[in-house]
Amino acid sequence: MKEQAISTENRPRFQQAITSPAAIAVLILSLLWVFFFWRLLTPTDEDRVIFPEGDFPLHYFSYSDYQVERLWDGEIPLWNPYNYGGDPFAANVQWAVWYPPRWIAALIAGSDGWSIEALQMEVAAHYWLISLMMYLYLRVLVKRPAAALIGSVLWTYGGYLTGYPMLQPSILEAVAWLPLLMLGSHLSVTSPRWQVRGILLGGVMIGLSFFGGHTQTTMQMTYLAGAYIVVIGWQNKLKWQAIGWRVALLGISGAAVAAVQLLPAVELTRLAYRTEDLHYLDKSVGFTFPELLQFLWPRLFEAQWWPLYLGVPGFLLAINAMLHLRKKYHFWLGVIVVCLWLALGGSSAVYDFFYVFVPGFNMFREQERAASLAVFALVVLATFQLDRLFNSTTPAQDPDERRLVWLGRIHLGLAGAVFFVFSIVLMLRPEHPKNVTANAMGLVALVSLMFTAWLIWHKRRTLPNEKLVVGSLLALIVLDLFTVGMKSPNFVPDTPDNRIQPPEFMELLSQPINDIQWHVDGAAGVQTYGTYWRIPDIYGTGPFRLSTTEKLRQIRVDRRWEVLAVRYVTALGEVPENVPLTRLDTGTNYDGLKYTLYELDDPRPFAHLVYEVRVSDDGEHGVREIMKEPNINLREIGVTDEALPFDLSGKRPADARVNAFKMVMPEYLEMEVSTPADALLTVAVANYPGWRAEVNGEKVDIVDTYAGLIGVPIRAGQQQKVTLHFVPMTVMIGGVITLLALILVVGYVVLSLRHS
Repeated sequence: MKEQAISTENRPRFQQAITSPAAIAVLILSLLWVFFFWRLLTPTDEDRVIFPEGDFPLHYFSYSDYQVERLWDGEIPLWNPYNYGGDPFAANVQWAVWYPPRWIAALIAGSDGWSIEALQMEVAAHYWLISLMMYLYLRVLVKRPAAALIGSVLWTYGGYLTGYPMLQPSILEAVAWLPLLMLGSHLSVTSPRWQVRGILLGGVMIGLSFFGGHTQTTMQMTYLAGAYIVVIGWQNKLKWQAIGWRVALLGISGAAVAAVQLLPAVELTRLAYRTEDLHYLDKSVGFTFPELLQFLWPRLFEAQWWPLYLGVPGFLLAINAMLHLRKKYHFWLGVIVVCLWLALGGSSAVYDFFYVFVPGFNMFREQERAASLAVFALVVLATFQLDRLFNSTTPAQDPDERRLVWLGRIHLGLAGAVFFVFSIVLMLRPEHPKNVTANAMGLVALVSLMFTAWLIWHKRRTLPNEKLVVGSLLALIVLDLFTVGMKSPNFVPDTPDNRIQPPEFMELLSQPINDIQWHVDGAAGVQTYGTYWRIPDIYGTGPFRLSTTEKLRQIRVDRRWEVLAVRYVTALGEVPENVPLTRLDTGTNYDGLKYTLYELDDPRPFAHLVYEVRVSDDGEHGVREIMKEPNINLREIGVTDEALPFDLSGKRPADARVNAFKMVMPEYLEMEVSTPADALLTVAVANYPGWRAEVNGEKVDIVDTYAGLIGVPIRAGQQQKVTLHFVPMTVMIGGVITLLALILVVGYVVLSLRHS
């Protein structure tokens, strides 16, 4: 009887929980997520879609596949031998080595289950998470759960997030944590109990965003949160000291949580070709002024993406909020203005100001990405307006609603007129095929008509049914955004033609890690898909490539093949006559171009002894100049920018040899060296900070050879065990800082909750 009574008491609580606004919102957002991605989730082959060719399979799947394979082998992937002849994998933020959701996705997929579908599901799952986190943030800002629900839909399925971030997981997984970052910042300045906890929440979100893989987005988010604390803190009459410590703690905690990725990334950025050789003109590209019309029409000029499109209701609600500014709107209006000017890049003086005076903005390209913050601010304003709309008891007398009705009518007139004129122009053509811009204009005009009708209906009802009001508006917004987003070029039918097919001669060129003994010049045939197919290519993909190896790829081709230990070459045209080659076959690359596959008759070994060295007194540039000299035989002569610890004889002994070379792991190479005379062991691996050399267990200093490759001075001796081990100190130090930061954050939260 007692148990029965307890059960009866708990039942109302359970019923209350599952019928609460939060539970209903989670259910609705989950169902909308399933609907948006149903063709990605369906088991029916004929209905299924996938993401198209491009950066998603080439960049993101390639490296996620390599990462997951290494993780299931119990190894942290610090080095990748398949990209650019070898590069520091974990230092590249875009590959999300330390991103916890990636580990969860890998665990769910299983040891042999990682595929392009698994990465697609990881991306899709982020939209579900984003919708829930945005709802939570907006629910704190506004009174009405319905307003927060619709605002969440506007952000999650608006033009920005369903555009190129879907195919660029690093951008999506960085911006995903913006709602919780802003939630923590908001609570810190508005709730005394959360003044520290809120900042720590924001700091963890900055760390997660950085792990997600897009530094530019994380930087923009951090500046936004810092500005919010300053402005809203000032509005709430906080002292400047209180504002200052919040901003400082936000930056410090975010950097500390991200340290395991941040420190290696800073090191890689310092040594990367992109950072060294790209300047204002390369980095100032952004929107053009005509592209701002995306606010009104998606797919304008048959654009592939429309990041500014928020749907007709979302856009008009935000505009209406701007026309009657309240105190809490001021900050968000400022964000919209500044970020839109920034998104124009070099077309505006605002970007020049940020480029010169604001740290970080001179490091990144493609300034249109600042639109993410502008769209986020528009969503917040639209949500505030929805909250007022749903709170209004006399909509017919509400000046905000009357103004919104007039905005709807103006928009309807404009959208209808433009669609009519555009349609007439198309029909007057001799041929007027189906036009995506015309369809988009028609959709906008139709949604505008429906939204204006909804506004008039809502205004004239004295006691409108709230569920009907919210449900009908939500349905209209879903119709608008989902029609555009679900039919975007981001989805293509799942057919063999839309999947990346193995390159010709893959069985010959592909090498497991333990079998790598040479490199491939895959510029013509592999086309940067080295990691995808496990081909040790001297070319690759990704924004950060080492400046030293990039410049090596620019020297004369025969010299490049020599020092990088190239065995197989794919070429579109003629090859050097001075290099003995055997023509193996011809193939067709991904661009449909014919190429020829060659094998060098006498390729340089991956690890090779030389007994003569030329030393440059002009650094790396001087080394490359010496390498260009026609009388320099790079097979027999090493070129360095520093003297060896001992002199070399200048003559190769007959019985000098390197045996049992093996790449045990990409981060650990071992071999046996026998030489009757002192020598320099050259290895076709980039000389990057963190590589350590040992000879018979004794540490030996690495000498930079051939302007960017590893050289190890070797004393005379037989059967000497030589090892190369990649142990980057930036990862070690960063890992300790990240671990300590997480311990401190968790410890503080637990203690503060106990104290409360």
